[in-house]
Amino acid sequence: MDKFNDINIFVRSAQTRSFSVAAQQLGMSPSAVSKAVMRLEESLSIRLMNRTTRKITLTDDGAAFYERCQQILGELEEAELELKRSQLTPTGTLRIDLTTELGQIHIIPALPQFIERYPDLKLNISVSNRIADVIEEGIDAVVRIGAGPDSSLIMHGVGMARFIVCAAPNYLRRYGIPQTLEDLKHHNCISFVSPWTGRVFDWQFQQDGQKIRLPVEGNLYLNNGESILDVALAGVGLVQVYNYIAGEAIAQDKLKPVLEKYAAPGSPISVVYPQKRHLSAKVRVFVDFMNELMEQLRQQKIVE
Repeated sequence: MDKFNDINIFVRSAQTRSFSVAAQQLGMSPSAVSKAVMRLEESLSIRLMNRTTRKITLTDDGAAFYERCQQILGELEEAELELKRSQLTPTGTLRIDLTTELGQIHIIPALPQFIERYPDLKLNISVSNRIADVIEEGIDAVVRIGAGPDSSLIMHGVGMARFIVCAAPNYLRRYGIPQTLEDLKHHNCISFVSPWTGRVFDWQFQQDGQKIRLPVEGNLYLNNGESILDVALAGVGLVQVYNYIAGEAIAQDKLKPVLEKYAAPGSPISVVYPQKRHLSAKVRVFVDFMNELMEQLRQQKIVE
């Protein structure tokens, strides 16, 4: 760093042909400027300047070194300006991994607005429910539901997702509306199966302030939230899905929520990204976009 400062002082001295003028421009004393140039010459073992009482001139070596240093400092200044611009205007490629159902149902359909707003930004999007290694895979941000990340990641909450038990009106007319958790024993409950482990997920509830995980029985097991929504709309049975999956169908009276008094606590919807001192413009505008989108969905009662 000292050598870099000495080079900067040397370049300014060469431009002005005066230690006094260079010192004035740099806010230094003439003697400090002279010592910096001497220190640089000693480190290079080359005389860069000829000094007289009236002026300084460059040696042949000094002139060649000055041209290279001026070019390097100019490129460094340009790089600094580009970096500052990138912090103000999002450019480059934004790599995002979206949780499957929220991404497919709500985020991707809203992306044309984001693209129109930031035409210089390229999007590289994957959709999955896997646990992505954000840093190792070079992902800028992921959208996830539930538990927080490790300490190397920032978790920015944008909303809350809550499980809803619901069914088509024709199913409820045929088999009745469950009033208690015990009533679920008499219903066809469609289960979600992990596509990664094959594990069948229990349904989640809350009763008397206590969280409950309840195994349910049914004749259909699916590993995709949208598929579960489809069979619910077809009147096959009861399903438990996140509100952002069933919200539109409930608003259109295609599905009816049941057992609402047993609703489990919500899970956070978050944008997760690597911990950095300065948040890049492209990630910042995506976080802002997700905040806006979730607010729209809150107004429609699709998320909380």
